[in-house]
Amino acid sequence: MRVVLPVGYDPAATTRYPMLFLLHGGAGQYTDWYGAGRIAELTRDLPLITVLPDGGRSAWFTDWYNNGLRGTPMWETYHLGQLIPWIDQHFNTVGTRAGRAIAGLSSGGFGALHYASRHPDMFVAAAGFSAAVDTNTPPVVAGKVIDGLAAQDGGGPGSLFGLRETEEVRWRGHNPWDLAENLRAMSLTLRAGNGDAGGRFGGGGPSDPGGMFLERSTHDMSVSFHNRLDALAIDHVWDDYGPGTHNYDYWRDDLIKTLPTFMSVFAENRAAPNAFSYRSIESNYEVFGWHVLMDRSVVEFSRLDADGASGFNLSGSGSATVITPPSYAPGLTYQIAVTAPDGTTSVRVARAGADHRLVIAVPLGSPNLLQQQFTPTNESPATTVNTTTVKITKLPGQASR
Repeated sequence: MRVVLPVGYDPAATTRYPMLFLLHGGAGQYTDWYGAGRIAELTRDLPLITVLPDGGRSAWFTDWYNNGLRGTPMWETYHLGQLIPWIDQHFNTVGTRAGRAIAGLSSGGFGALHYASRHPDMFVAAAGFSAAVDTNTPPVVAGKVIDGLAAQDGGGPGSLFGLRETEEVRWRGHNPWDLAENLRAMSLTLRAGNGDAGGRFGGGGPSDPGGMFLERSTHDMSVSFHNRLDALAIDHVWDDYGPGTHNYDYWRDDLIKTLPTFMSVFAENRAAPNAFSYRSIESNYEVFGWHVLMDRSVVEFSRLDADGASGFNLSGSGSATVITPPSYAPGLTYQIAVTAPDGTTSVRVARAGADHRLVIAVPLGSPNLLQQQFTPTNESPATTVNTTTVKITKLPGQASR
């Protein structure tokens, strides 16, 4: 990786800086944004720390599934679970969601929106430039092309997310289009050209067949993602600038236009949302202080709709254990009203632990069996999604401790 520090940076000072995590594209490397991208020049006058991590030659920014074997490379675990905490420990970053943005180009744009949509509690802003943000567009071609790119890092078909024909749910569980609802509380920017000649920096058209193909492909994905955000009424910047191709002349300009937005959002010091919706295919996930552990038979989406300290809805099948954020007085008891998918309501009490959290068992009806979500079959029923509602109220007559 390379870390670009602001002019006048003093590691001994108390000044804290926001951080931009900036991702390269396919067949690239961590130095690309420093060289062709001229990031030091673009951020010279900004109080901003920019981190340029390597993401492999294929640059799909995920923990590889390796056709079920899993193992390395584990880019998501490394970047978000290890590298960003290391940066926060060794440099004067703000170190919180309010001071952290992520952006990338092409498959790095996928990485930026992929990381942001799976971990919305880590970033306050995200941007994709000529970004491959919808691997459903079109599903067969995108799947074959993306799978093929894994060969740059020694992988074969099914290395990234599994074979799409049998593991579509894993593709969708990492696809920004399918996870768009998770981005509602974030500042979002998309910029893309259409691959045609005549752009302000040249390129595109018949003289640039590779750039034309890539830009048109990522443009189609960006349009699809933009339409998805519109359908969900999620505010975002959409810069569909017309003629232009797949190179750093355009991506530098994209970043120049986006940096003021990032700096403005950092200045707001935005608080994390109390109420939000979050979709995930993981059986164990944490987001905005909530911890959900699913107990089910197959891989499928679950959805958490949190309403602050007053309760939540959880959708899926089987059952779950939900551990709340630290929002409750230790030692006090709370009424937990659980309305199951069949409409029946049970009432129980729970005591907040020393960690200010409640632990709540959530029934979600019979688990779906045998076939994971989206798997094509003529022998099993479609995936059933059940929703349980949980309301939390403090029992009267208790003094806060």
